[in-house]
Amino acid sequence: MKVQCLRCGEEYQLKPDENPSNFQCKCGGDLIHKPDKPTKSPKPSNNIFDDWKTQYMIVIAVAFLVFILIAVDSAVFFGDLVVTNVTVPSTGVSGQEIIIPNTIKNNGILPTGDCNVTFQFTPEQNSKNIIFLGKIRLSDLASGEIKNQNTKFTVPQNITPGKYYIRVVVDSNKEVYESNETNNEIYSSTPVNII
Repeated sequence: MKVQCLRCGEEYQLKPDENPSNFQCKCGGDLIHKPDKPTKSPKPSNNIFDDWKTQYMIVIAVAFLVFILIAVDSAVFFGDLVVTNVTVPSTGVSGQEIIIPNTIKNNGILPTGDCNVTFQFTPEQNSKNIIFLGKIRLSDLASGEIKNQNTKFTVPQNITPGKYYIRVVVDSNKEVYESNETNNEIYSSTPVNII
């Protein structure tokens, strides 16, 4: 242990079991125990990861952010049904069968569920003055899967003769949650002449 003279300040080293009062400095002064320099407590760290409360708050904030991102952008992970093609014959006869080749694709990442596909006549390439032609049930499509089909319907007998485009609407009853709900319909590029 370290001791120090009260008179001259001289320092000595004693054994731990020796009593300073049993010794005297060469100048005749009394010796006292000199306490060791106090160890400095470590400075608080500026690293945010050293504080468990801060860590806890960071974890909660990150989890909340991930949840928000998923909630906002989750649609990109779902299916996306689109009609990529519809072809019509040049003529059709009221009361007789018409065959409409069409192609439907899932552009999304996840598979879709079953849904309805509606076919309609329309005098122009818009949804005004539509005439219902028929509806089919489409089974689920895997990501990137393409369904080519020749859909058959009977032309309504009471239809006014003339030229009509075919409008095809996939997921017409909004049964499938999709990443894009605005690309579910298509019109034939040319009309069919109904006689």
